[in-house]
Amino acid sequence: MSVPSAGRILLLTFIGLLLLCLNGSNGLATETRDPWLAIPAIDRQVPGDSAAEFREAPDTINDIVIHIPAGGSHINYGTIHTKVNTESADLATQSASSSDGLELRIKLTAAGGFQFTGGRNSVELEYKDQFGRQKYFNFLLTFRASPRSHTYIPEMQVSLPEKRVGRIFAVVIGISQYDQSGLTIANLKYADRDATSFADFLKSPAGGGVTDETVALLVNEHATTQNINFALSSFISVAQPQDTVMVYIAGHGAPDPRDPGNLYLLTADSKVDNISGTAFPLGKMQDAFDHVLKTKKVLTIADTCHGYGFRDSRAGVDPKVNNLINQYLQRFASQKERAVITASDISETSLEDTRWGNGHGVFTYYLLQGLKGEADTNHDGIVTAGELFTYLQRVVPEATGGQQNPRAMSGLAANLPVSILGKSTAGILTRGLAGTEMARR
Repeated sequence: MSVPSAGRILLLTFIGLLLLCLNGSNGLATETRDPWLAIPAIDRQVPGDSAAEFREAPDTINDIVIHIPAGGSHINYGTIHTKVNTESADLATQSASSSDGLELRIKLTAAGGFQFTGGRNSVELEYKDQFGRQKYFNFLLTFRASPRSHTYIPEMQVSLPEKRVGRIFAVVIGISQYDQSGLTIANLKYADRDATSFADFLKSPAGGGVTDETVALLVNEHATTQNINFALSSFISVAQPQDTVMVYIAGHGAPDPRDPGNLYLLTADSKVDNISGTAFPLGKMQDAFDHVLKTKKVLTIADTCHGYGFRDSRAGVDPKVNNLINQYLQRFASQKERAVITASDISETSLEDTRWGNGHGVFTYYLLQGLKGEADTNHDGIVTAGELFTYLQRVVPEATGGQQNPRAMSGLAANLPVSILGKSTAGILTRGLAGTEMARR
């Protein structure tokens, strides 16, 4: 009797292992171990590393619940961290363990408030599991947007532009050609041309007439991690409080495939199998802006989301996973009353094509059009950062059928003059460019 019983036990064990393998092969086993986010007010759940859209207004959502399934009760609470729209929500998070895992309830009205906004919002979760392995997930939540949901600047029509004093220092980066050794990074078509065109504008009288001594133009193979680090630290440290600093970046931005919570600008010599050792950490830009810059007059223009940029499946990144690079750029570059505009919204792709200026990114094409006069809405011959932001947030979505939505944040820098054309010239350019645009459509 013992032999048949042992045989049945072995058979059942084999069947159990077979089922486990089958589940693992189609992803079911992995999915059941991944966290999910629930919104109690509307009875909806969102899996980790995914996106969802809702018809509800954002101000109707007061709390969310993140569920970490089986094994969650063994997680060290001190390793759990949450963020809402890049801001730490740890103080607003309440933890409770249960038989089937761990629940994290985030009160959006607590600790100063983490209220969602119309449009796209992000929620991040980071913790170490019971085996000490680092885990990271994010959730992209889109709520009913108001007509001006992508505009994050105050009304500036009645404000007078600042006088242009001091010198202009600029760091202009554009990478179309990436190092193709090892795991590959997808090349871009026009990022280098976009950067060169922007630098040429800055060298014109309208752009301030910057010289080679005050602009660091890093294109393709020259845009290495070392050179970018020098430009965003030592080079801009020369600028004095009365000066203006402009930073323009066109290329790929992405998380580290091995540690998605860390974001990087991919440089000409970045290697996907060693992102942390070869790319430029986004946190370094924040450090430079906070500790190196002496001036508050800082305008950052970032065209850095062309998908993840990885075209080799061995990179280990799902191209559908949310890319928060632009949202973090907004946070880092807009602090301390600085201004920033990103070419696209969270996890959107920046488009480029010959349709725009015989070969440009759509964002930079209209950026240049705006600087040449189209954004001068009051026809005073001066394009301020605020006018430029408002213009881009209108025309880029129109040109892309809503596929690409620039985002902007600014403080006092909204009144910063970016282009000085002169009244008569501005009127001529504005009328001419408007006619060109109508013909193109």
